[in-house]
Amino acid sequence: MQTLLTVVPDHRLAPFVRCFAQRETSPDSPPIVRALVGSLENILSLDLCDPTIHNYPTGRAAFQFRTQLLGAQTRCPGSVSLSGHVLSFGIFFRPFAPWQLFGIPAAELTDLECDATAVMGSWVAELWHKIGECRTFSKRITVATETLLMFVNAVRPLTSIMSTVHRLRPSPEPSRITQVARESAMSIRSYERQFAGEMGMSPKSFARLSRFATAIDLKRRSKDSWLNISHDVGYFDQMHMNRDFRIFGGDAPGRLVRTDSDLQPWSIRSQLRTNEAERVARKP
Repeated sequence: MQTLLTVVPDHRLAPFVRCFAQRETSPDSPPIVRALVGSLENILSLDLCDPTIHNYPTGRAAFQFRTQLLGAQTRCPGSVSLSGHVLSFGIFFRPFAPWQLFGIPAAELTDLECDATAVMGSWVAELWHKIGECRTFSKRITVATETLLMFVNAVRPLTSIMSTVHRLRPSPEPSRITQVARESAMSIRSYERQFAGEMGMSPKSFARLSRFATAIDLKRRSKDSWLNISHDVGYFDQMHMNRDFRIFGGDAPGRLVRTDSDLQPWSIRSQLRTNEAERVARKP
């Protein structure tokens, strides 16, 4: 048996944190495999019981760090295997939060998977111990919120490049890279070079990952057809979308997105508020 809870953050953290999530499996449950996908989010995962196993596309498998940081991924990172009693608490950071909160350039985290303590500092290990002492999801959220709010008091402003990326996301009238560069008073090459230097990926890759994530969100939240979704998010046709799903998710859309999967926990269902999570935790 697996339970997965997600909670939207305190409004003061909302610009930096997409959601908090907790996943738990019972010791007698059969092994569970979950896909990992390309993403612009940065995920801090704290394993509190049995370790999670990361299965890489190369065929190699390894235990995750107990304080695991998964940066933005520009390709399919593989999958995870859950067996035994897994209890994992996750913080899903928005793309620029590591820079704004911790001063870590986005490019340094792109396609990175590492021990979070080594990159983010000793506060992560302290948070792991505090989270482990909590008995409920809501208490863990409170502890995580208190820790992160200390960084919010000294938040860093977005760079000029970061301030342009919203123009590259799917919208009714998406901007072309040439247009964004021109409005930033840069040549296309200068914009692309500076973007890649700051973000660790090209503007085109950023736009493709954003479109891929939006397509998953739309499908998880609606019964619309893949054909309509492909048009809504700006794919030229469904074949074009299928290609991106193969690159970023390792599979075709229909097989990759399942209602019981947790590729992106914020799109599984309506997220709970903290008080609702407390009520869920009290249920027998």
